[in-house]
Amino acid sequence: MAGARRGHRDGKTHFAVTHRGQPFGEFESSLLGLHNVRNALAAVAVGAHVGLPPPVLAEGLRGFRGIKRRLERVGEARGVTVLDDFAHHPTAVLETLSALRMGYPGRRIWAIFEPRSASSCRRVFQDAFAEAFAGADEVVVAPVFRSSLPEHERLSVEQLIADLSSQRRRARTLPSVAAIVETVSKEAAAGDLVVVMSNGGFDGIHGKLLTALSA
Repeated sequence: MAGARRGHRDGKTHFAVTHRGQPFGEFESSLLGLHNVRNALAAVAVGAHVGLPPPVLAEGLRGFRGIKRRLERVGEARGVTVLDDFAHHPTAVLETLSALRMGYPGRRIWAIFEPRSASSCRRVFQDAFAEAFAGADEVVVAPVFRSSLPEHERLSVEQLIADLSSQRRRARTLPSVAAIVETVSKEAAAGDLVVVMSNGGFDGIHGKLLTALSA
């Protein structure tokens, strides 16, 4: 069983499945990204193995809304969509931004990142983060949450911003959630996607963004 003719439109993923060289079915999912297509294909294969027909599988997949904190749509205000994602590893950041780019071609993507997890706070991923965020149009990075780490071990936010800027990406660091909310709410325009990435609560930034955008 294999997927083919994968495409994205209207913030959804559409793909066809073949089985032993023959068309099996057409599927739609609200989940974006190649990794989610692979997961969906695995679910379709299991369902087909136990005897579920393609229309039933398609209906089930179409109705699945995903799980919390995986490109979860928090809300929309002034035409700006705010999403929440648990991404905190460079690979996850890269996949998240790639999924948004494919699902919403032509839309401006804001990546708001809090280095909070034990791994994301460390310099070991310094270069990998610079590559991962290249998929965003606007990057805003908060201060490193684990500020007590020795400097030689701690992720350098300033270096990350410099590396992204050298790639001609708009990137900046802001000192607080209040500053991030103020900046994004002033600069974001209708049609923009703002994805907040952190493995923690990020001081309730999602709701604060929506409130500021609505004001």
